[in-house]
Amino acid sequence: MSKAYLNKVELKDGQILLFHRTANSKRPIYHMRIHVRGMRDVHGSKVTYWQSTTNESDLEEAKRVALNKYDELRLLVKDNRPVIELTWRDLYALWWQQKRVKLDARFAAKGRVGQTQRVDWFEKQSRRYWLAYFGDKKLGELTQSYVEGYWTWRIAYWSLATEAERQKHANHAQRPSKKTLDMEQSALREIFGWGNAHKLVLAMPIIENPYAKQGIAAKRRASFDAAEFEQLCEYMDRWVEGKGDNDKRVNARHFYQRKLLQIYIYWLAYTGMRTGEVLQLKHGNIGYGLTEVEQTPVLRIDVPKATKTGERTVTSQPELLFWYDALIEHTETDKKDDWLFVNKDGTRNTGFFKTITALFNEAGVLYDSDGEKRTAYSLRHYYAEQRLIELGTNARAFDIIGKNMGTGRQYLETHYVRKGIMHDEDALVSAGKERRLNSTGKREMERALRGLKG
Repeated sequence: MSKAYLNKVELKDGQILLFHRTANSKRPIYHMRIHVRGMRDVHGSKVTYWQSTTNESDLEEAKRVALNKYDELRLLVKDNRPVIELTWRDLYALWWQQKRVKLDARFAAKGRVGQTQRVDWFEKQSRRYWLAYFGDKKLGELTQSYVEGYWTWRIAYWSLATEAERQKHANHAQRPSKKTLDMEQSALREIFGWGNAHKLVLAMPIIENPYAKQGIAAKRRASFDAAEFEQLCEYMDRWVEGKGDNDKRVNARHFYQRKLLQIYIYWLAYTGMRTGEVLQLKHGNIGYGLTEVEQTPVLRIDVPKATKTGERTVTSQPELLFWYDALIEHTETDKKDDWLFVNKDGTRNTGFFKTITALFNEAGVLYDSDGEKRTAYSLRHYYAEQRLIELGTNARAFDIIGKNMGTGRQYLETHYVRKGIMHDEDALVSAGKERRLNSTGKREMERALRGLKG
């Protein structure tokens, strides 16, 4: 289809060309091709011309639209900004190209191999949430109110999702935690900030999730108490034998996976390891040892480099030795380079996301007393709480447990251990109790207590 050139305007630093296609000659819509000296794209490459439609059938009106656009492009060139209008999806692709290189370099500098969990997180969150909401919006159309609307959309995402999508992502949280929204807030600030620094985003929006505004404290994941964990164990004993409450037909593959999951649950509960760390273990990472004083037999587990916090040695609870022997017998693998948790076909198991939710539900432990949903990660919290109950909430106990779990004391207190386990008030008022009684006097203390009660 040929073009009919109707008007050409030569200007000081460029030109405007107006034309229409001959097929539309009955009522021509004029198109514009504009050149401004010095135009470039987001990569810094030269742009020969910019082209679009004027949406005008009148030549004079088309000239007016084209001249206005010419002025806009000229100002972009003067401000050293790209003349190609991007969508948020384009912005994200440009940012991620650089961010991914930095994350991989940082990961490799620590002597680790494989893909980082941080990369996985960015790719998952962007694909499911950020690109779905911001993706096709032009950067110039991203108003403050639209950016603020993301948090309402994000919090309601799973309540509005289809049943098929919920089943596909069985491990989703119905309502995102403060920690998740804080992480998304930081990521979005970085992306928009990068765009602003490169003059792709003109005005940096205020990006603040509602939890941050309200000052809501971080919420700990749901854990188990001893009775709830025992309830889960008792149910698993018959579930692995095909005697679960919902069992009808259980085949050999089901039996294999159920036993594997049972051992996986005990592994988490008796080591406090992260779920991903356990699935990256090989038999070469497992050693036997005796504790220094009591000479109690334990497993000593070398966590691989390619994990969240890198290498460390984990000391298991003694009960895990039985379950490690059961794992070897069940998988019939124990060579140094064999994965610990392998499927029946010999491939490495990558998780039990749907099955563990179904198991917890059948066992009656899927939700805690506050209505919070439990996941495999809840077993790591259970481990931390049980050790603190046994050792006490003293500084030495926090250090020992934190080192074994690959985390710090502050993180243990903030995220892993419920307040009722630590008994903060009891520790506060009982510290130095005998000294206070001696210095204050028994009679004065009794009088003070009577005054409080009365």
